[in-house]
Amino acid sequence: MRDSDYYKFAKEDIDYAIEHSWTYKEFLKRLKEMGYEVYFRANKISVRMYPHKRNIRIERAFGEEYSIENIQNKICSRYPSREEIIKPKTYYRRLFYKGSIKKLRKPKGIIALYYYYCYLLKVYPKKKLNYKLNPKMRAEVKKMHKYSEQIRFICKYKLETINDVENLKEQKKEELQKTLNTRNRLYYKRQKLDNEREKDAVTKEIISVTSAIEKVRKDIKLCDEVGDNSKKMKEQIKEMKEKKQEKIKIKEKKIRYDR
Repeated sequence: MRDSDYYKFAKEDIDYAIEHSWTYKEFLKRLKEMGYEVYFRANKISVRMYPHKRNIRIERAFGEEYSIENIQNKICSRYPSREEIIKPKTYYRRLFYKGSIKKLRKPKGIIALYYYYCYLLKVYPKKKLNYKLNPKMRAEVKKMHKYSEQIRFICKYKLETINDVENLKEQKKEELQKTLNTRNRLYYKRQKLDNEREKDAVTKEIISVTSAIEKVRKDIKLCDEVGDNSKKMKEQIKEMKEKKQEKIKIKEKKIRYDR
């Protein structure tokens, strides 16, 4: 997509977000749904869409009518009266696993490494744990929510080796490029349309494809995180075992000396 088209399509997306928002907050949410990162500086809005690296300060690029105040006024003037939207209640219930846990396949490879690492971090502790965590590993405790996400990712794609992770990353990169090409075609298709209803329909397709792009980008990021963390975990576990062996040797020497 050329820079000139990038600006043109961004303006169309901003207009769509204004027209289909009840509040300024919803307008910002719609921009993010359409794949734009939103920035604020000196009470001005800037947006940027992946894979472009240039921010668009919309008031400077498209005129004063795109200032924050004018966007708010435009939305409020179109919907002067609003009724409160009552959200439906959400009910939660427990889920139970059917079958025997003993029959589950024993984890191996990367997932086994993650489980063992979590065990050492006392996420799955025994009553008496003889391991003393080093400062590096204690710092990692704060990142446990990230490890949980990575474990789910590993299980989802059945990753066992670093090669599996690298192969998946390449597949996701190809998928990302194809999805970006699909979105570009939709933008050029919308540009040729005159009917507003047809334009809105294509814009909804763009939003759907953008959602798919964000999911693929997240998977690529997780591939990088799993690869990097696997190496760090192996090094830290090795370091911990070496320290444990040193303590055992010191203890044995002390026992022999006492005798």
